[in-house]
Amino acid sequence: MDVKTNSMTIKGLLGSKYQFDIPRFQRDYSWENNHYQEFIEDMLDCLIIDNGEISDAQYFLGTMLFIGNLDKAGQQLSVVDGQQRLTTITIVFSALSDHFKENGNDKLSERIFDYIMAEDDDGNKVKILKSDTSYPYFQYFIQDRDKKEKRNTNSEEEECIKQAFDYLYAKTSEAEIKKYLKKRYDKKQVENLSYEDLLKALRNQILSSTVVTICTSDKKDANKIFEILNAKGKRLASVDLIKNKIFDVLNKTEPADTADEKWNAIKSHLYSRKNTVGLSTYFRHYWRSKYSNSSEVQLYDNFIKKVKPDVVTYNALLDDLVKNAKYYSQIINPTREDYENKKQYYWLVQSLRILANDFNIVQVRTLLMSLFEARAKGILKGKDFKSLILYLEGFHFSYNALLARRANVLDNIYSKHARAIRNCNSSEEIKGELAELRAELDEKYPVYQDFKDAFIKLSFSKKDHPDNLKVRYVINKLNCYYSENGQEVFLDDGSIEHILPESSGVESLNIGNLILLERTLNENADSKDYSVKKEEDYSKSAYKWIKDFVNEHVEWKKEEIKNRAEKMADVFYNDILRK
Repeated sequence: MDVKTNSMTIKGLLGSKYQFDIPRFQRDYSWENNHYQEFIEDMLDCLIIDNGEISDAQYFLGTMLFIGNLDKAGQQLSVVDGQQRLTTITIVFSALSDHFKENGNDKLSERIFDYIMAEDDDGNKVKILKSDTSYPYFQYFIQDRDKKEKRNTNSEEEECIKQAFDYLYAKTSEAEIKKYLKKRYDKKQVENLSYEDLLKALRNQILSSTVVTICTSDKKDANKIFEILNAKGKRLASVDLIKNKIFDVLNKTEPADTADEKWNAIKSHLYSRKNTVGLSTYFRHYWRSKYSNSSEVQLYDNFIKKVKPDVVTYNALLDDLVKNAKYYSQIINPTREDYENKKQYYWLVQSLRILANDFNIVQVRTLLMSLFEARAKGILKGKDFKSLILYLEGFHFSYNALLARRANVLDNIYSKHARAIRNCNSSEEIKGELAELRAELDEKYPVYQDFKDAFIKLSFSKKDHPDNLKVRYVINKLNCYYSENGQEVFLDDGSIEHILPESSGVESLNIGNLILLERTLNENADSKDYSVKKEEDYSKSAYKWIKDFVNEHVEWKKEEIKNRAEKMADVFYNDILRK
């Protein structure tokens, strides 16, 4: 193994321009109240008050395991072990930054954010901790000093992050810190300390805490090290217990490597593409899709109750797990190669990418697996399959991406219908089941007024902005709608154009001032006046939407932006989503 170990402080780790990437296969942020309570109280317990002075003490935060090279500053490192601690430290620093700012010290507020956001050699802002699964709440609330994003959450992970922030923000208030310290030190000494000094001491305590870092460049080595680090005294996960049970039965009668080959085939599907996923996550979704709703704690017991422990049943289960792991991988890592690069499936790859990557909808995977299986069995017609996938894409844009409503309330709906679809034996049965599913989702579909109120506030900037992903989706979808041939796939050469230049004021960022334009023409248009780029750039566009806009607008003023945004909302809701 090519392994390097080192002892570092949190200050050295977070202050040295590394970017720590949390791969998608890692479990979500899941620390509960008792975990982050213990963390912050450990930090407070280390503080020493003596003769009116407060100082920090040594504290060991354990080991952290990374894939990458810590010897080269500015590198990206994949976090294998340490995600929960690094995320919690980032949340604490975000809370301390708010307290510094509210206490009148903007400089200290900015300074602590250097351990959340750094600058690369080109002066660009870089998030020290990068996580796709908790996007956008983590990025635009925790990792933003101005807290741009609304306090809405749309996943269990984001809700955990919000609860952690709320608790840690409250726990680091002046009253709470002093209340805690008075349990150990003279009340008068504690009262005489300024709040700023208390915050600085807590900050320093976290920064001076040490970790042992373990780095390797090989992913397989990292997984082996992780297993070694976590094996001692660790309760086996449900999927491990289930695997042991299956292997115990099969290895008595089957060739020694039969079960292993099938189990490795499952892992191969899950780990072979860019966005990998853990066995536990996959198995839990598979189980919900086929058997019953079960938590991680209930999973093994439910497996014992529902799956007959014999060779035929276990072999069939492993075969089904292999097949569904392939579907699962295609759902979270869709490629055109999955469909032999046939153009009639480009829409599907696009929709799956939007659901998995842009909107990060996890709950729908249980349903999608059952749809893929029904399609493979030939009982789900292509027309019905396509209609539902596009419906789900539009539903989740409106429900989650735009209005930030919580996706986990859909868990039971999707798993219930997934199991019902797997039990269908004909196209007619499936057609009826899909109608029931859509009717149930329609009851939760946002009403037009709520949709419109959120839609007309959307903004887009060439700089980082929480609305950018949503706006790209909307503008590309509208461009498809207005195209002459009713195209479904987003154009590769299109980019977002601010009709009035972005530099002309905050109104120019609004969705009512946006349109799609070929990238080269957009670059040429740059910051020209509308009258100039209309003649020099828009006139060269092949996009029908641009041509229609130019024909309709001889000139373009700020006063027209709001009205256009409202018209776009109406078209998007009534003619694209709810047609």
